[in-house]
Formats: sequence, structure tokens, C-alpha cells
Amino acid sequence: MTTPRITLEEAQAWAERTKLTLTGLDEDLLVQIEEEVLDRINSTYSTSTWVDPTTTPRLVRVAIAKKYVVWVYERTYSESELSDSAYSRKLEANAEMIVGGIVDGTIELPGLESASTGEPAFYPTDGSSLLSPTQDDPSLGPAKFSMGMVF
Repeated sequence: MTTPRITLEEAQAWAERTKLTLTGLDEDLLVQIEEEVLDRINSTYSTSTWVDPTTTPRLVRVAIAKKYVVWVYERTYSESELSDSAYSRKLEANAEMIVGGIVDGTIELPGLESASTGEPAFYPTDGSSLLSPTQDDPSLGPAKFSMGMVF
């Protein structure tokens, strides 16, 4: 297993101590939650260097910890009629708000450069016009027509 990106203390901070005391992190569950969160954020920030709690931004760790606690809580109380906890729903919604905000750019991670330029991407680009057409992509190469051409 890779090094967890959150600590036990970060997860426990979001768990109600009288209902859920964490004694360790379930690595199988955590690695999947981390992958889900990082894959979504990777569209906005490069996450390849976020490998442990020291290199992962604090706000991302908060979202991962909240999602982790929600899943542990729901799994622990899944047999109970009251398993649909208002607290876990709020925690999940807040974690989703954080991840969604990071992805759509309304929440910035301090000190990090966004991978997206904020400009729309169009194809073909000026760079693709310099390439030679290939069998896989015959649209590469110089423009076949322009705005001022008469047909």
C-alpha cells in the first residue's frame, strides 16, 4: 500500500467520538477514496506529487478525511434502521462541495498553480497546423480554407 494521504487524527476529527472511534485507517477503503478524489481534482491541478500528508494540500486532505469517515460510518451502521445519518449526509455534501469547488475553479488551493488555463480549447490549434497529416488524423497540416476564400 502506498502511504495514506491523511492521518488517523484528521479522519477522527470528523467522526463523532461517542459513535465512531477510529483505531486505524482501512487502507483498502482509503486508497479507493483517495483515487476517486485525486482523479477528479487532476483535471484542475496536477496531483502526481501528492503522495502523503505532507505533500497533499490541507483542503484536499479535509475532503478525503470527510469522505472516508462517511463511508466508515455508513458501513459500520449499515444494518441499523437509522443508518441514513443527517450528519453523514452533511459531511458528504460538504466534501463534495470542496472537491467540486476545486475542480470548477471556485476554490483555489493556495500556493499551487492550476493546470487549466481557463481558456477554451479548440481543435485544430496553431500547433496542429504545423504537423503533417497522418492516416489516423488527416486533419493535421495547414488550413484547407480560410475566411476570405471564395469557393
